[in-house]
Amino acid sequence: MREIFTFDAVDSTNAVAKRMALSGAGERAVMAAEQTAGRGRLARRWASARGEGLWVSLLLRPQAIPAAQAGGAVFVSALAMAEALCRYGPAKIKWPNDLVMGGKKLCGMLAEAGFRGGMCDWIVLGVGVNLLQTAFAADLPHATSLFLQTGARLTPGELLPPFLERFEAWYARWQGEGLAPILEGIRPLSATLGRRIQIEGREGVALDFREDGALIWQTGGKTEAVLAGDVSVRGLYGYV
Repeated sequence: MREIFTFDAVDSTNAVAKRMALSGAGERAVMAAEQTAGRGRLARRWASARGEGLWVSLLLRPQAIPAAQAGGAVFVSALAMAEALCRYGPAKIKWPNDLVMGGKKLCGMLAEAGFRGGMCDWIVLGVGVNLLQTAFAADLPHATSLFLQTGARLTPGELLPPFLERFEAWYARWQGEGLAPILEGIRPLSATLGRRIQIEGREGVALDFREDGALIWQTGGKTEAVLAGDVSVRGLYGYV
């Protein structure tokens, strides 16, 4: 990442990065100590207390990525973060955009994009990692932090460099080789594959990923593929 912009408090790092993208800015990372309006998928709020987690968004200008493949950035980020955290504990990737530890949500990701001529003009990829929280509100029963899971007191500034290092490597491969090598890296770290899951009230078993990142699952005696933006996947026994 060419530049890192740091802020004390922002509404959300995604919002800041998106404003930068629309003004023509190049690739960069936007990091804040606190988000006052952090959000996740489906407009859910993301608790982003000061200094308790890594709140960062990446502004990307990918080369030759069709609009339909923009969602691949989330898989790149998930794999990079899982690798950055592996020295502290077994972070697993819950399809499509969460990292879990101990069966609870440790990290979430949110991608937004702008297109031109059917290609990606920019992608803003938000990443939130709970690091130092010692407790969560009652309405967040599935949330956890790295400290609660491992006892590690890892600061946001300590996690950002290894994450960016791993991200840049996988980001380059995604642009050059497509999603296949990223999915190959995710499979052994998946918290979803091989498990019984529930999608929109139907139960089944997660089998594999399609080449575009869709989840292949078996339900009611049939094999189907679902796209990341279509459904929320929940395990039958808790969050995973």
